[in-house]
Amino acid sequence: MKNAEPGWFVVERFTAAFRRQVHLLLAWGIDAAQTKVKPDSEEEEITGFIAAAIQHCLIRQPVSWTKFYAVRNEHPIPSDEHPGKKRNDIDLFIEFVAGVGRPEFVFEAKQLNYAKGHQRERNYIDAKGMERFLSGDYADYTARYPEVGMLGYVLSDSAATWSERLKAAIVAKTAELALRRPQESIRIVDAFPLEWTSEHDRSSANRPITIYHILIPCIETSGNSSTCP
Repeated sequence: MKNAEPGWFVVERFTAAFRRQVHLLLAWGIDAAQTKVKPDSEEEEITGFIAAAIQHCLIRQPVSWTKFYAVRNEHPIPSDEHPGKKRNDIDLFIEFVAGVGRPEFVFEAKQLNYAKGHQRERNYIDAKGMERFLSGDYADYTARYPEVGMLGYVLSDSAATWSERLKAAIVAKTAELALRRPQESIRIVDAFPLEWTSEHDRSSANRPITIYHILIPCIETSGNSSTCP
């Protein structure tokens, strides 16, 4: 297996505080963007609304720790293989700008709409979804990080229904996704009651990666809003 790109500071683990603060910023951004999201909104639009809302929160700095963060949307990945306009873009990342290593929590976002065949489970887990972190477009870039995130924009059915569909789809591709152990439910902030994690081996690094799965209802209110203070 390859190691992280030479010269990059490898972040052995994300702290609990960093993980929680990233989740809070994401929750605040989603809550503020909710009124702009429509059932026919495209993924890029939804992610853009969320990123803009997080940025507005960071400008206001409602709590002291927000001054240490930055947010990026559709941010190009540095690459010798795909330079300039050919660079792949990361959907969303939240960066801690203080201290050594400047860790980033990188998110890939996908629409989930069962009425559209190209927005079902396969779209979430294939080469343009989860697999990007394991051996695809994002693999080398995120090799120095132990954790990443998947955002699912629920545009049909319920978040609970999609949670079960996606978990089953991941299990069905255990070998292809190099799933190391059973998926686990996790509650970091109340705004994401259905969040879960999956742990995978990856070809881009000699250590596993944990993916945090967060489903965002775009056609209903979750009842767990977490507004920026």
